[in-house]
Amino acid sequence: MTNKQLTIILCGIVVLLGFSFGIYGHFNKKSEAVARLAQENGSVFNRSHAPTYGPPEAKVRIVEFFDPACETCRAFYPLVKRIVDSHQGKVQLVVRLVPFHKGSDVAAKILIAAHKQKLFFPVTEVVLNSQDAWAAHDNPNPERIWTFLKGTTLDAAKAKQDAGSPEAQAVLDQDMADASTLQVTKTPGFFVNGRPLMDFGHEQLKALVEEEVKRVYAE
Repeated sequence: MTNKQLTIILCGIVVLLGFSFGIYGHFNKKSEAVARLAQENGSVFNRSHAPTYGPPEAKVRIVEFFDPACETCRAFYPLVKRIVDSHQGKVQLVVRLVPFHKGSDVAAKILIAAHKQKLFFPVTEVVLNSQDAWAAHDNPNPERIWTFLKGTTLDAAKAKQDAGSPEAQAVLDQDMADASTLQVTKTPGFFVNGRPLMDFGHEQLKALVEEEVKRVYAE
């Protein structure tokens, strides 16, 4: 190998290393920025209208920004509940509704109406299980959700009235505003005691929850 070839190879390695460190620095700065936003805007995690799963006295809180038309939200739904259940009273889930997909605002308002009847999670499961039938991205038809809810205990007449109310719209507006404050642009978006899940994945979420459980309950 000539000196010229060796120099070219070494230059290439230097450039590659510089690029890698640049990418790492970019994501590290982004993580720090989002974490700082979360700390500076703690009220965005404490909205009284938000549905919760798990005990209110839990010291670890998972806040999930959730879109009922999101396929990844559907996949994560049982996994997140399992995380809460496995910690025996130490973890609570808080759900915030951010209808990023076309038509999912109607589905979100149905869930808000179900929450008023204390049926948020049973209805959410029906909505997610029927997602393929109503949430086609090219031609969504969220009004079909009502047909899938006929077998539930939901008072459909009251739910339709509540779903169309200014109150339901106000809940969506608040959740979307909080998502914007925290720079949440896709779902599901997770925060654990205000700490953003930057490295997305189920195992990563479990690890972040475990870390917070150990930290909080050791104090």
